Amino acid sequence: MMHVRPCALLALALALAACTPTDPSVAELTQRVRELEDEKAIREIIVRYGEYLDARDYAGYASLFASYGEWIGGFGHVKGPAAIQQMLVDNLGRPEEGFVNKSSFHLMTTVVIDVDGDTAKARSRYLFFTASPDNRPVVSLAGRYEDDFVRENGEWKIKRRVTHGVIPYRDGLDSAQ
Repeated sequence: MMHVRPCALLALALALAACTPTDPSVAELTQRVRELEDEKAIREIIVRYGEYLDARDYAGYASLFASYGEWIGGFGHVKGPAAIQQMLVDNLGRPEEGFVNKSSFHLMTTVVIDVDGDTAKARSRYLFFTASPDNRPVVSLAGRYEDDFVRENGEWKIKRRVTHGVIPYRDGLDSAQ
């Protein structure tokens, strides 16, 4: 059996005591984990937004918005999931049964998210690719999103999305009137 000197135990106890005040508490770590989980959930909504639009899943797309959520951009200014879904039908047409998109896709990028309790703000950019005549991807639009998110019934939803065209330029707020 190894004999530990009292001085060594005292030194260890003092060293551990010195570390404790600077170490994050369980509550702090819990808060940090929640914020990371919130950011992940919001980032997934931003990605799903493009996926649903590319698949012409307008119901899925509209489900990403809060019950009073707003969409503001080149197609106008609409509120609520039902109106958002109808806006897509009116502007992009109803997809045919079994639609599989083989000619375009959205790429969401440079996502920055700031969570504050049950609300959050995000900004991101998008590129919209279409197929060239020789079936190669070509960027046809580039833009940015400004988003407000809210936790509604325990789930993150888009409270307000403003879409701005960068190339070609289009200020989404011009449509808000």
